[in-house]
Amino acid sequence: MSIRLEVSAETDASVATVWEELIDWTGQSRWIPLTTVRVLTDRRVGVGLRAEALSGVWLGRIPLGLLDRFLVTGWSPPTADATTTDRSTTETAELEILHLGPYFTGQGVFRLVSHGGKTTVSCTEIFSLPGGRLVEWPARLALPALRAGLARSLRALNGLAEAR
Repeated sequence: MSIRLEVSAETDASVATVWEELIDWTGQSRWIPLTTVRVLTDRRVGVGLRAEALSGVWLGRIPLGLLDRFLVTGWSPPTADATTTDRSTTETAELEILHLGPYFTGQGVFRLVSHGGKTTVSCTEIFSLPGGRLVEWPARLALPALRAGLARSLRALNGLAEAR
């Protein structure tokens, strides 16, 4: 079973400023509640970075909560694209990750797009849960809460970027 979550939020911060907050892996605890991120590779930026995010607490080396191991599969830092229609410049950035489990697998994409002095931050998560039909209906019931939590996290990310 696949679940799709899509959320977006707008901020007055630039694409570059939001990007810097987004890729501050250990700093993600400031905008994702109860979450700690550890980078597992020497690589701190770019494709190939491996990390794990725990929404919960570590009891020594034992994770108590929801553990998400992930790999960065797409890395497009902020770039300016001149549009031909109105000669304005649009700045964009995109981060793609692959969730590796153990509790869910799938893809996530953060896309940042500037427009009219603002930046839209959108996140799309498509993931599968183990358990088939047994977890399908509880997962569907949880979608509104998951969507609200993700929206709250994006607003917090944007607030941090605006405060920079």
